[in-house]
Amino acid sequence: MIISGVGPGLGRRVALCAAREGANLVLGARTETQLAEVADEVDPTGGRVAYVTGDIALASTAEALVAAATEQFGGVDSVCHCAAYSPFGGLETAGDFSDFRQAFEVNLIGGMQLIRAALPSLKERRGSVVFVSSQTHWFPPSEALQMAYAASKGAIWGAMHHLALEVGPDKVRVNEVAPGWMFGPPVQMFLGWKSESEGITLEEAKQSLTKNMALQDMASDADVAEAIVFMASDRAKGITGQTLFVNAGEFMH
Repeated sequence: MIISGVGPGLGRRVALCAAREGANLVLGARTETQLAEVADEVDPTGGRVAYVTGDIALASTAEALVAAATEQFGGVDSVCHCAAYSPFGGLETAGDFSDFRQAFEVNLIGGMQLIRAALPSLKERRGSVVFVSSQTHWFPPSEALQMAYAASKGAIWGAMHHLALEVGPDKVRVNEVAPGWMFGPPVQMFLGWKSESEGITLEEAKQSLTKNMALQDMASDADVAEAIVFMASDRAKGITGQTLFVNAGEFMH
C-alpha cells in the first residue's frame, strides 16, 4: 500500500492501521524526519515499510513511490492519497489565487499522477484507490472557511466517479473517505486558537463544534484511518465510486 502525505496525524494513523492488518507500506511525504519516525513505528526492522521523500505535486515523486513499492514488495495493491494542502480563507482573501493553484496541484493532480503511475500494477492485482476527501465541500463550516481546499476536494469527488468507471472493468476499485471535524493535530491546534481567542476552555471550544453531531463527539484521526483501511481492503471489494463520511453524524447523506 502506498500512502501519500504521511505526517504526525492521519497519514500516520493510516500507516499504523494498515500495518496492523498485514500490509506492506511505502510512505511518502516532504519531511524525511517524520517519515523515518512513522516507518520506525510501523516496523523497526524495515522489512515491511519503505519511504520516499518528495513533493507529491511532482510526477517524479509519484514515480519514485511506485518504483519503491515494485522494488521492495513486487507491486502496488492499494493507493491512499492522504497528502493535502489546506489553506484557510474565502474569495476575498484569495489574492492571486496561488492557494487555489497549490491546493489543486497537491490534492487533485498529485493524487492523479500517483494513481496513473501505479495503475498497471493496480490492474494486475485488482487493487484499490482511496482518496481522503473532506466534508467541507458538502457542509462548509462557518468557523473555518477553506474555499480553495473545498474546491479541490469537490474536484476529487467528480474525478473519483469517472475513474471508478474507467478502471472498473479491470476490477480496480476507487472510493473516497470524507472526514468532518476530525480530532487530531490540526483540529487540536484550531481548538487551542479558538479557546485562547474566545476566552473559553478547550472543552467548551470542542463542545461548540460537537453540539450538532449525533454522537456528541467528533471522530478521531484513528477512526478515519479505520474507514480508509476498510475501503482499501478486500472486505470492501463490492464497493466503488462511493463516498464514506466519517463525521459522528453531523451531516447525514
